[in-house]
This record gives sequence, C-alpha cells and structure tokens, in this order.
Amino acid sequence: MATQFPEPIPVPIVDPLEQEINQSIDRMIFLLNQRRIHLLTTLRNKREETRANQVACQQMKQQLEETRALVEGKMTHNQLHSISDRFVAEMQTKLAELHLNTPPPHVLRFLCDTQDLERSINRLGEISQQEINPIPHIPVIPKYAKFQQPIVAVGKEGSAPGEFKGPRGVAIEPESGHIYVADKSNRRIQIFSQSGDYFNHFGNQHLKQPWGILIHEDNIYVTDREHHAIFLFKLPDLTMIKRVGKRGSGSEEFNDPRQPAISPNTRLYVPDYFNNRLQILTTNLVFTDTLRHQTMTGPNDVKFTNNEMFVLSCDDNPCIHVFTLSGEKSRSLITGGIGIGMQVEVAYFFCLDGHNNIIISDCLTDIIKVFSPEGDLLHKIGQRGHKAEMFVSPSGITIHNTKLICVSDNNNFCLQIFSA
Repeated sequence: MATQFPEPIPVPIVDPLEQEINQSIDRMIFLLNQRRIHLLTTLRNKREETRANQVACQQMKQQLEETRALVEGKMTHNQLHSISDRFVAEMQTKLAELHLNTPPPHVLRFLCDTQDLERSINRLGEISQQEINPIPHIPVIPKYAKFQQPIVAVGKEGSAPGEFKGPRGVAIEPESGHIYVADKSNRRIQIFSQSGDYFNHFGNQHLKQPWGILIHEDNIYVTDREHHAIFLFKLPDLTMIKRVGKRGSGSEEFNDPRQPAISPNTRLYVPDYFNNRLQILTTNLVFTDTLRHQTMTGPNDVKFTNNEMFVLSCDDNPCIHVFTLSGEKSRSLITGGIGIGMQVEVAYFFCLDGHNNIIISDCLTDIIKVFSPEGDLLHKIGQRGHKAEMFVSPSGITIHNTKLICVSDNNNFCLQIFSA
C-alpha cells in the first residue's frame, strides 16, 4: 500500500508592487507624523513667545510709571519740568513701537535707551543738588541696530537679468565693491553694484547648480552641487579657467560641495557635505589634504580668523565648530535644532565681522542672528515676510568692512543690501 503524504502548505506569493506600495505608504505616514510634530512644536513656541511678549510689555509699562514718578518727584522748577517731559515722551514713543513690532522679550529691553535716561537723571541731580538713588542699569547692545532697514532690495522671481530663482552664496569683490550672487536655478552668477544696480552675469555655459562663491584676488571660486565640482573663473573678463571634481569620496572628488573659504596660509577649504569633511586645495585647485572630525557632520560653510577656523555643520543639529589652524577641535558654539530655546534652527551660510562676531542666516525662523565669538546672542535682524526688511528662507550672507551686509533672500527671490 502506497504511503499517503499530506498536501504541501501553499507558500504565499509576495507581490513586489504591493510590497512597494505598502512601504511607500508607511514612509508617507512617518513623514506626516514628523511634520505634525514639527508644526505642533512651532505652534507651541509661537504661543510661548506671544505670552512672553505680553509679560515684557507689562514690565515695560511698570518701568515707565516708576521712572515718571521718580523724575517728577525730583522736580523743583520749570527747567526740571521741560527735561522730564521730553524723556517721558521719548519712552512713551518707545513703548508704542513695542506694541507695533512685538519683538522677543530680550530685545524689548534693548529698545529703551537707558543710557540717555541715566544721563538726564544725573543732570537733574546736578541742578537740584539733591541725592538721587541710582537707577538699575539695563545693558544696551546698540551694535547692528543700524542694519534694521536695507538700503535696497533688488530682484524678483524670473530668469531675466537681475531676477532670481534660488539665490544662494554671496560674495563682494574688494576692489570694485561689486556684489556677486549665485543664482542656483538659473545656473549663473549675477553681479550688482552696492546700490543694487544690475551689472552683468556669467557661468551659464558651465554651471548647473551653483551654490557657494568666493572671491580672492583676481580668482572667483564657485562650487556646483550638481556637477560635484568647484570652478575657477578669472577677473576681469570672467573666463572659466579650471574645473576640479566629480562625484565620489576620493581626493579631488566631492559629494555636494558647499561654501568655500581661503585660510590665512592661502589654502582653499571646501566643505564636502555628504563626505563629512573639508577638502584643502591650492588657489590653483590642486588637492593638498583632507580635514575630518567626528563632529563635522554635513559641513556647509567655513570661515577663518587669524588663528582659528569656524565650521558650520548642519546635519540634524546645526552647530558652529571651532578648530585651530592645525585642525585640532577647540570648542563648539551656537548649538541648534528645532524646539524651545534653540538658538539656530536651520542654517547653511554665515559670516564673521571685524570683531569675530558670528552672523548667521537662519532660514527656518527667517531671521539674521548675530552672536558674539563666545556664542551669546547679541542681536536679530528681520522677521518673516515679503517687505524689504523681511525674509523668507534667507541663504547666502556676507559682510564688507563692517559697513555692508548682503543677504540672498531665497523665497523672496531678491538680494537685500544693508548699510551703515
């Protein structure tokens, strides 16, 4: 009698298309959840900021009333009345500006010119020859307050001369003062005067996605994210002299090069974003060395002082890392991320002024932020919006002789120029 075997269990057939659809849907759900968390966090931050502003306004009103009472209590004749009335009126004007602008609470304290007020109180003491109790000093940081209004905002969305599609890196030619802007999606570099007049453009036949731009002597260096290369153009005729790079991880290969810089020993440092390194070349684009560090994840921009190198890394946590010129890590500044208390949320470009203050364009909060060399927040410029003094995803930024700040305003499709 023949042996009876059980029927084999059918093996389910996995449909690759069905599996791919399920994976795509799972990925979309994950991304939607991430976006939901981000939006809820942003909403919570805005509500906290609004509450803080209301508290700060109340404190300012109380300070105004206390100051008024103090000054009026010391008045003895008409001369004192005139001095008191003038400064009380000035403080009322400042308070009205607070209600209009509603800046963050730490800026509210800076808008009151307490130094003038203290000098006036001291003058009252000299006139009345009475002892006046000292008013608590509120620190005033006037630096960069003069940059609140740009002298010009030039450009609009388009491909004609003077128009932009994705402005990125900005550089200033020292000799002529001309401003060079990497116009990413138009595949060109545009040139403007400091008054915002369109001058020229170049690079269309060579560039595909220009990002960073650097001018050193008569050399113009442009990094291209799609070519994974760096280009060398020559002044004054703007001819392309040399191209170095292709996609890869070897020497003279890049995986998304970003904003370059020249070191004090005249070496060209190029952030190699996805390779998590800086490539070091001569000014004639000959490879010499590579600099790596475990904290250097997604380097975007690099700047130098006489004895230090500042590197902006932007992975999930934007941060400024400071190295010695020999490549040793010394410290980290201005840690960021998305959430309450974060100093910088998303940044791709920064610059240093003559005092080594760090100026960062935060393209998520749409604010230009000024930090001390130690990483303390000193000042903010702008807010989200479409007017001349407002930004939407600001990108490239540069400063010229501490008197001129240029910002490529990505989603407003313009170049904004601030001057002292």
